[in-house]
Amino acid sequence: MKTIVKQDIAAYAKEYKLCGSIIRQFITLMIHNRSFRTLYYVRFGKWSRLFSWLLPGEPTFHLPFSKTIGAGVLFFHSYGTIISPEAVIGEGCRITCNITIGFKDGKSPVIGNRVEILPGAVISGDVTIGDDCVIGPNCVVHKSVPANCVVIGNPAIILKRDGKIVREAL
Repeated sequence: MKTIVKQDIAAYAKEYKLCGSIIRQFITLMIHNRSFRTLYYVRFGKWSRLFSWLLPGEPTFHLPFSKTIGAGVLFFHSYGTIISPEAVIGEGCRITCNITIGFKDGKSPVIGNRVEILPGAVISGDVTIGDDCVIGPNCVVHKSVPANCVVIGNPAIILKRDGKIVREAL
């Protein structure tokens, strides 16, 4: 757990160009970044409630107490973000505002490593998002996405695969 939190702090520190010791970075993030606070409280479960009354997390960010969120995940402006308790999120993902990662027919998505999910995207059901993908804004994904793809639209289509424009249906 300690290593995961250190990787989270390092990812946020790099993104927000924080300097100083890891303790200083942690304090800065806890005071100024509600998304980080919410992620930290989820990482430490019930014990974090000792601090959450003093520094509350983001109230519209519904992140379940779960062990299925990889290290170094960045949540940006996580207003209106809802993540299913059964969803799996890989390491180094970047997740923005108004995202829904939910279950459908009792199944939840599996998000690979280094996936970027842009504002308004909906990912639901028994789908797998491959590593190094980008899910475009307001994209609705109900089918699995292979690795190294850029997906856009509703219904979702693959715009790029391995850096080449392909425009193919999922």
